[in-house]
Order: sequence, then C-alpha cells, then structure tokens
Amino acid sequence: MKNIILILLTITTVSFSQVRFDANFDSGNINTVNTTDSINYTVTTHEDIGGRWFYFRIAGVKNKYISVRVSNSDVTRAMYSYDNDTFTRFSGLESPSTNVFQKTYTEDTVFVAYYTPYNYSHLLQRLNDWSQSSFVKVDTLGITEHNLAIHEITVTDTSVSDSLKENIWIHARTHPGETPSSWHFDGLVETLLSDDDVISFYRQKLVFHLIPFVNPEGVYYGRSRTNFNYVDLEQQWQGADSTIQLEARILRTRLKQINNGKPVKVFLNLHSQASPFCTFWIHTAQSTSTLFYRNEYQFAYLNTSGNPYFTQNDFSESSLKPYFPEGWLWYNYNDSVMALTYETPYDKYSTGTWVDNDNLAELGDRTVYAIAEYLGLSHPKHIILDNTNAFLAGNWTSYTTTNKFYGDDYILIPKGDGSNYAKFETEPIQGGQYDVYAWWPNSGGFSYNTKFIISANGNEQIIEKTQQTNGAQWNYLTDVNLSADGSISIKVSDLAGGTVCADAFKIVYKGPALSVRNDIGMPEDFKLYQNYPNPFNPRTTIRFNLQKRENVKLRVFNPLGELVKVLVDQELGEGTHEAIFNADRISSGIYYYNLTAGEQSETRGMIFIK
Repeated sequence: MKNIILILLTITTVSFSQVRFDANFDSGNINTVNTTDSINYTVTTHEDIGGRWFYFRIAGVKNKYISVRVSNSDVTRAMYSYDNDTFTRFSGLESPSTNVFQKTYTEDTVFVAYYTPYNYSHLLQRLNDWSQSSFVKVDTLGITEHNLAIHEITVTDTSVSDSLKENIWIHARTHPGETPSSWHFDGLVETLLSDDDVISFYRQKLVFHLIPFVNPEGVYYGRSRTNFNYVDLEQQWQGADSTIQLEARILRTRLKQINNGKPVKVFLNLHSQASPFCTFWIHTAQSTSTLFYRNEYQFAYLNTSGNPYFTQNDFSESSLKPYFPEGWLWYNYNDSVMALTYETPYDKYSTGTWVDNDNLAELGDRTVYAIAEYLGLSHPKHIILDNTNAFLAGNWTSYTTTNKFYGDDYILIPKGDGSNYAKFETEPIQGGQYDVYAWWPNSGGFSYNTKFIISANGNEQIIEKTQQTNGAQWNYLTDVNLSADGSISIKVSDLAGGTVCADAFKIVYKGPALSVRNDIGMPEDFKLYQNYPNPFNPRTTIRFNLQKRENVKLRVFNPLGELVKVLVDQELGEGTHEAIFNADRISSGIYYYNLTAGEQSETRGMIFIK
C-alpha cells in the first residue's frame, strides 16, 4: 500500500469564555459558531449539497452545561465522545428537538458528530488490520487530486483459480457524511474474514472486490454529499472519461476491467439515509427488465428474511437513470449483473431499534449470507435445496408469476389425497443439530395447512404451515437432531386444504448431535418449539409438548429481562399444547419466551415486526 501524504485542514478555532469550538482534524466540519450567553450556541456547517454532516470538538466544557443547535443540519440525536473513539448517542432528554443537544459534560473536551465517524485515518488502520489475513489483498486503484488513495480490498481464497469463481463488487461512502454505510461495510469485511467453514467455502467460490471509500477526499475534508470539488459522484457514471470526476473515472475503469473478464454477479452500492428505515432502491421493470426487477426483489427478500432491523415494507422503487452506477451497469451489461443501492439509517430502524455500530455490522454479516444464498451456494453446514433437484411425484407445474419465489421458479400442485409429493433431500452430511427452513411465495389460494414431512435417523415428523402468508422469507419449520452421519429429507405433500407450493429449503448446522439430551442439560420431560410464524405481526403461536402432567409457566420477556406477558400458568396434562401471543400493544423487536415445567426450563427467541 502506497504512503499517502495528507493535507492538513485549516479551520479557525472559535473561543467563548474558555469554551472553544474547532474541527481541525480528519472529517471535521464546522463553519460558524455564535452565542449570546456562553450557554446556548448556534453552529452552522460548511455546506455542499445540504449541510447535514457535522463533526467538531468542544473544549473547556468540564462540569459546564451547554446547549448546541446545528441550524443547517437535520440530526435527531447526535453522537458524542470524550476520547474521539467510543461514541455514545445523546439521550432523548439531552436531544429535546431536531438539531439540538444539551448536556453537562464530565470531561474538558468532547467530540460531537452527526453519527459515529469513520474517517480516512480509521480506514488506514482497518486496512492494516485486514491486510494481515492471507485472504486479503489491498491495492491502490488511483490517487485523487489532493493525494488521497482510492483503495480496493480483494477478499478470496487464492488457492482456487479466480476463473472458477463469481465476482462481487461492493462500494461505500460515495456521499462522505453517510458514515453508517462504513460500519455496515466493516461488518461485512469482518464476516468475510471469519474462521468459519461456510465462509471459507464462500471464499473459494467468490471474489469480493470491496471499495471502502469511493470519495476519500469528501470524507477527509468533512463534506456531506460531494467530493472536494463540490460534485456529487453518485451521478458521475455516464459520459466520456474527460467529462467526469477523477474518482468516478478510476472506479469505472476498474469495474470495466473486471467485467471484461467475467461481469460481476452482484453489485452493491452502500449508502445511508435520514429516513428512519433501511431500504433497497429497486429499479422498476419498465426502466430495466422483468428479470432484472425480479432478481433485485429476490436479493432484497433474502436480506430481510428473519432480519430484526429491515423488513419487506421498507423497500423503495425508482426508475433507473443512466448516470448512476447501477444505470451504467444496466446499459452496458443488462441482466447479467444484479445491482442495488442499499441504504441504512442514522437513527432508528423501522422496527424501532436505534442504530448502532453493532447492528450495522450485523447487517453486514447478513449481507454476506444473502449474496451466497442469492447465488445458490450450498455448503453441508448451510444447505440450500431448490426445487430444480427435487423428486416430483404427481403433476407439479412450474410458475414465475411473482417476485417472491426463490431461484428460477416455484412449483404448484392442486390439493389431493397425499399420494403426490415433492421430495427434497440432502447429500450425506455429518451428524449434528440442524434448523430447517422453508421458502414459498404466498397466495390466498394456497394451502392453509401444507404438510412438510421431515425424515432423519429413520424417524419422521410432520410440520404444518399456512402458505397463504409469510411469503418471500425463510420460514422456520423445526430442528433436527441427526444422531449420526446421514441425510435429511423433506416431502411436501398434496394432502392439504388448497394448492400446495414447493419452492426451496434451507438447512443450517447448529452444533454437534445430542445423543443423550440430559447429558448437556436439555429437558427430557417437554419440548418447546419455535414460534410460528416468525417473524410475526401481531400474533404468533407457541407450541410445546409435555411428556407427563406438570405445573407449567409460559412467559414472554423483553431483551431487558422484563416480563411482558404470562401466557400459561397452570397444571397441564401430557400431550401437545399451544398458546397465542398477541403483540399488538408493544413495540417491534426481539422478545424471548420461556417455558418452565417442574424443575426444567427452556427459552427461545422470536421477532415481532409491525
């Protein structure tokens, strides 16, 4: 990696009775500061296309109460840090209105920002960290007008020829103030470098071309949405090289070079938005094609499946313009590239959870698995079974009349007497605990009681699910304890109350097989099942099975361990029991349900999404 000489910022420090404001550091942004009483301050930022981003230092504030209003921003609850490393969000009381934060500080110096910064200096540290991995190569694609590098991080297993792999391109920070996109990106890279059998398999099948900063000058000089020259690089992908900015020219040249060999299969453009939800900007079929549109939706659904921060209702649509990177890809490579802009918020997700670096990193982790599942990559510990390889008994018919199915199609059969089925089966896999999920497109005409017959160890269990709801997601069916090496098979039967759909299944390894459940403290007197549907809105069913008559408590708790609802508190007899949890008066999020029977107890998690 080349040595980079940084140009120092020159921003005048503003002092008021020993309280001093400045932004003389990487990514800093402050313009003017005014006060009439040395308590209440009005700040403006240097604007480009808007003045959203701010990041400045206030000194001389220990044990002082001050109130700051950033008049040309739109921040809900800003972030602060005493060490310029660990940032905390101002509380609701400390942020009584938009653009305002007020607090008595416990240290002499505090740094405040629109969201936790991810500046050029921090990126250089992360590049050094990631470069220690044998799976990483860091290149400098070019140098900007003010001597900053545009980096490419390539992540793959070099022991496998790249000619056998698919190319993936992900870039971030076109708009420099959108720092959540960098924490999203950071989490994605961390997942790609993890010591995990499934991720190792993905590295053998894929080459990840990762651009951490499209716009390093904008980041370094504290811009909100432009580069140093006040140009929005997002709209610089169309036209001759001589007519576009240097940064876009460098990246477009590199992407052409990759695509001349084998076009990228997935292109992600990471951004952040002030709206309180994540989104994918899905491009209409009228501005692209039916296949391109459908592929975007399939990828989007894979990202939101089981996601506590991002739901199907969060998607947005737009007509694709040729000057955006996705537009340039469409007009040059058409359906061969699935290209999307992925936006994360600054404050809250639509599910009510506040944004932080940890859950942004979790979104990055989920992005990796969504890419692999979209491409149909199947590993013995993360198995994808599509209907393409299913054994079909009966007159099943292929359809593509929705965007909610997995893969190339889904298959349907009218309700029958149980003699017809679609059978999905794994190759021989190692013994262990596995979770089994099913995917289907939903329809009001589909069966309300589709039977999934799951076989392992010579045993069978039947799970019933409605296919009238919960489409376009991985729906949990059951867990399987495969006591020895073998296979897991799933039959979808036509014995149902409506048209039956067979689409795809996912089987995920969770840990070693349990030969004697009591040996590791698992209950033998009852079985607590995963709630269904999950995620749910607003009702879900919790099923459990008792081996003998017991005094039973079934309770729901929030993430803080506070009791939300007692569903059951009585003596029940042997057999299967169900309880309905209605969540229409609580906020979205992750909840836990605990079953206690006698002296034994078990807890599972569930996701409520409004």
